[in-house]
Amino acid sequence: MKLLKKRKFRMALYFLFGYLSLVAFSLAASNRAPIRNNESMIITDYRTGVELETIPYGNHSFKAAVKDSIVLHAPVSLMSGQSFHVKYRAILEGETEAKVTADLSAPGYDLSSCSFTTDIKEGKNMVEGDLVFDGVNHPQTAEINIYSSTPGVEITIAKPHFTRTEEIRVGYLAYTALIMTFIFMALGAILLIRDRRQTV
Repeated sequence: MKLLKKRKFRMALYFLFGYLSLVAFSLAASNRAPIRNNESMIITDYRTGVELETIPYGNHSFKAAVKDSIVLHAPVSLMSGQSFHVKYRAILEGETEAKVTADLSAPGYDLSSCSFTTDIKEGKNMVEGDLVFDGVNHPQTAEINIYSSTPGVEITIAKPHFTRTEEIRVGYLAYTALIMTFIFMALGAILLIRDRRQTV
């Protein structure tokens, strides 16, 4: 209680709460998709269930090879928005053409309509499409998967980028956090000005 009566302590608390509210606003307003740990993507052999590699999302310099049961995937939240815009580079070598698929999946749910398959040619191909889950029965979280849908053909995936599509990106939680940021920062500034005046 004695600490709470000290102006400098209260000022520090106001600025701390203001900073935390600003962080909360940034998270609520973000449309970045992956949600696991440090926003990671995973390469998994679905035949054995073994995770072969975990890659921080945003590391656009990596290249991941997908083939048969080896899948590149990322956990995502379906609690807001209508779809995910998926964009990546697919590199095909040693074959004239192949198919690569991106889809959403979740245990116990039929998300088969949330997918798109692209025909690619030998060399570098830019792949882009939307996974629409609005109006489909879905859980709170799911997986975005990218895999080769041509048996025996290896496709290298590079520079993946997933964006959540939302009609209203900044919801009530984000606005509330932003208002709290202004309130706490203003209170902290008022106490700082009073403290400066008393020390002069």
